[in-house]
Amino acid sequence: MRRYALIPLAILAVILVLAPVAMASSDPTVNITVIGADGQPLASAKVTLYDEGGNKYEGTTDENGTVSITVPTNATYLAVVKSGYYILDTITVEGDVNVTIDASGMYYANLTSTPKAVDVEVYLTAFDDVKLKLTTNVTVYAPSDMNVTYPEEITEFPYKYVLEKIEYDGMETNETTVTLDMTEDYVVTAQYTKTFFITLEYWIIIILVLIVIAAIAIAWSAGARTAKAMISEWRERRRFVRRKKK
Repeated sequence: MRRYALIPLAILAVILVLAPVAMASSDPTVNITVIGADGQPLASAKVTLYDEGGNKYEGTTDENGTVSITVPTNATYLAVVKSGYYILDTITVEGDVNVTIDASGMYYANLTSTPKAVDVEVYLTAFDDVKLKLTTNVTVYAPSDMNVTYPEEITEFPYKYVLEKIEYDGMETNETTVTLDMTEDYVVTAQYTKTFFITLEYWIIIILVLIVIAAIAIAWSAGARTAKAMISEWRERRRFVRRKKK
């Protein structure tokens, strides 16, 4: 009797030992509630969590602005919410966690460019392992310092766009990168100068070369026709002479 009574106790002991191990091995779940810039839950927004290696884990908020995303390990992740605008934040995961991303409590940066839209590189300085590629004109909400890098030049044949300056917060710079402390709202505008991909002097040279080639081709064609006519005339003369001799 005693021997049989010990079996349930042994099974219970095994369960108590293995249960923490099983729990520890399960992937943590991040339950996220997203509040939009208007203070209301943000529905149908795409939420992406990035780890330091750039791997991403995605989900979409429901009508209540909530989404659950499973991540492989406890770590700090970059959260990117995409709706009509972007919201950036960082999330520290230590097991299952509930977090709120609230754009209404953040400042925004409106990133623009003229005379054309360009791709910019954006990242939070608190999580500089992942750099996002966004296309102007775009608005980004962030809780802390954010770096924005514009391309120095863009080529779209036959034109080239060269960065002239970036204006923001009453200042301007000819550097390609600006750092925003996100303690206020910003409008960042990059101004590009539109030029031909090939300078005017080169265009003139190319046109002159084409004109010369065309002239040579025409002269050669005309010369070929003249030579054929002369050969035909010479042959006719020979025939006439032969007939006369006969």
